[in-house]
Amino acid sequence: MSTIESRVFVARCEEYEHTAQAVARVLEAFGGAEGILAGRRKVLVKPNIILPRDPDDAATTHPAVVEAVCAAFVEAGAEVSVIDSTGGPHTKPTLRLLYGKTGIKKAVERSGASLSFDTSSRSVEIPDGRAVKRLELLSPVLDAELVISVAKAKTHGFMAMTGCTKNMFGCIPGLGKPNQHRKHPKRKDFAAMLVDLCQTVAPGFSILDGVVGMEGAGPTGGDPKRLNVILGGFSSYAVDVAQCYLMGLRLDSIYTIHEAASRGISPDDPGQLEWLGDDPEPLRSNFRPAIKHKDDSPPSILDNCIGCGDCASVCPQRCIAIEGGAAVVNARDCIRCYCCHEFCPQKAIALG
Repeated sequence: MSTIESRVFVARCEEYEHTAQAVARVLEAFGGAEGILAGRRKVLVKPNIILPRDPDDAATTHPAVVEAVCAAFVEAGAEVSVIDSTGGPHTKPTLRLLYGKTGIKKAVERSGASLSFDTSSRSVEIPDGRAVKRLELLSPVLDAELVISVAKAKTHGFMAMTGCTKNMFGCIPGLGKPNQHRKHPKRKDFAAMLVDLCQTVAPGFSILDGVVGMEGAGPTGGDPKRLNVILGGFSSYAVDVAQCYLMGLRLDSIYTIHEAASRGISPDDPGQLEWLGDDPEPLRSNFRPAIKHKDDSPPSILDNCIGCGDCASVCPQRCIAIEGGAAVVNARDCIRCYCCHEFCPQKAIALG
């Protein structure tokens, strides 16, 4: 395990108004923004802004964390831009809505960084990929000299947990994401694809917004829950192991961690981490999981469904129809990816 990057810095942070100090502590432990840059100048910050939600809903990376990270690298002389892509059409109007509603627009403007509206993408070969040999990725990600994952601590219906590794899924443009769910309907295979993706993007640093995370029906329909922490490290996998431990989730339910560990690129136990900064033990919590471990029940439609059709548009199996003003799921064809739940604006889809 000596060759695996296992350092994770823990910065206790109970309020977002103290985010800048917490992020500064994290970066300083790894040489500061200038040291992390190591001569590179073109930086892409990749937050989790999955839906146009208010940041207090805890579904997206808080703008205060994005601002602090961007400002630190701008001050170090970098050219910093920010982008993400949802599971819907990846268009400039969609990006404007995302940036505005989530508070990212004002945060990035204050930091001196810029918002990217480049919706182009390119196909990349992955000769060593276990699950995929080629992926279509956002051009701004591929053009960056340094990618920084700025993720959100959340539970997840399909992958059990959203963290720094899963955050890289947003590097695949728009409707390419449901296509990956269709190709990899089993959790283990989907996790292998995510690790292939993460290895390809190769984020040079990862930071987790865990001041307020999400428990229950994540990544968008759960409830905010305090974790009071900012985590950071060179390895997205190591940060994910620390996140899992602090959230009190079952390690055997996090398939990305096991996949990365099987490749010899990640610790597979919190005891293998080199914990830096604040004592993690007082920060440990017990987050309610999105679903029971390995539950394969199809999603169910609740009475507050308005029949908007967003679920049907992102369903990789095309097994959701709008009938009588409400969504109807064909359970026979459902692959239990839970994309419908993830993108429902009304929280009208239940898991398990």
